[in-house]
Amino acid sequence: MPSLTGLRFAAAGGVVYTHSVLLLNPHLAKTLGPEVWVGASSVSLFFILSGFVLTHSARPTDTARSFWRRRAAKILPNHVLTWCVVVGALAFAGTATAKGGSGIVAHLTSLFLVNTWVPSQRFLSAGNPVSWSLAAEMFFYLLFPVLLPWIKRLSRRGLLIGAVSAIALVWAWPVFCALVLNPEGRFFPGYWFLYMLPVTRLPEFVLGMIVARISAERIRLPRIGVLPAAFGVISAVIVNASLLPHTFLYAASTVGSLAVLVHATAELDLRGRASLLRTAPLVFLGEISYAMYLVHLLVLGLMFMGLTHLGWSRLAAILAALPVIFLLSWLVYAGVERPCMRRFSAPRARRRERPRLAAAP
Repeated sequence: MPSLTGLRFAAAGGVVYTHSVLLLNPHLAKTLGPEVWVGASSVSLFFILSGFVLTHSARPTDTARSFWRRRAAKILPNHVLTWCVVVGALAFAGTATAKGGSGIVAHLTSLFLVNTWVPSQRFLSAGNPVSWSLAAEMFFYLLFPVLLPWIKRLSRRGLLIGAVSAIALVWAWPVFCALVLNPEGRFFPGYWFLYMLPVTRLPEFVLGMIVARISAERIRLPRIGVLPAAFGVISAVIVNASLLPHTFLYAASTVGSLAVLVHATAELDLRGRASLLRTAPLVFLGEISYAMYLVHLLVLGLMFMGLTHLGWSRLAAILAALPVIFLLSWLVYAGVERPCMRRFSAPRARRRERPRLAAAP
């Protein structure tokens, strides 16, 4: 579904936009304006897209082991590469986080993608900071072979009830955290529980799975185009930022509109309609979006510090970093991600069969 691949670039672009704006104006991190929540909503879009695409492309004869192998071949090479670069740079700079014992432990938990299970800022920001979302994705992948049969057994009515229930659960998390689990924020940071803890992000992934089944079952829903759905997401970010407590903005305020956007985008491909997201440039950018997500903060940070130290303005430094991000993302995708997927996504015996099958009449 190439339109969904193009939509991945929009999600990655939202994260790059937020981090760029925060470098341009650090005070926005305290005021929590709409610019901050563009990135948070983009991460939520990634989670929903992941559930949708994996469900749509699930193979009937697939095994849990082969699925996990393909996901590891997709996720881990880029992650390990960027982790080594970040930790290596910190060690070269002689920072305490790379030299102290607790810092080394935190970085190792980031390498193995379990750091977000610990409510400590040292762990949450360890390694490549943006890789925290990969810890959630790996948790989703672990559960996917168990969740998929359950999702497939749902009736049409059950799918609609499941979608509403998943959205309601995302909305219930902030209330449950504030009133029951962590009143007055005494036990752990609220953003950890609502934004980074994999368990609380699971309903978004499940929602994406359910939306994929709704599309496959051709359940008739009110037709909403991609542009109205995208406008709904943008409106939710802007309006809710001034109306709702920030705890609802991590995911709840946009989860419903994002699900509608993913469904509307998928319909473009399922119905064969014209789609700007399906054009070659956007599909290419969508393919390199995972690499872009992992490298962008490293490039932004290094170039911003270096160029502003030389007298460049903040805006000029950020604009200079953007083409470098695109170039480096392509190099990582072409030189690491794609070769590793070809090499490790299937057992060696199956890779030997592919040339023979391709040569067969």
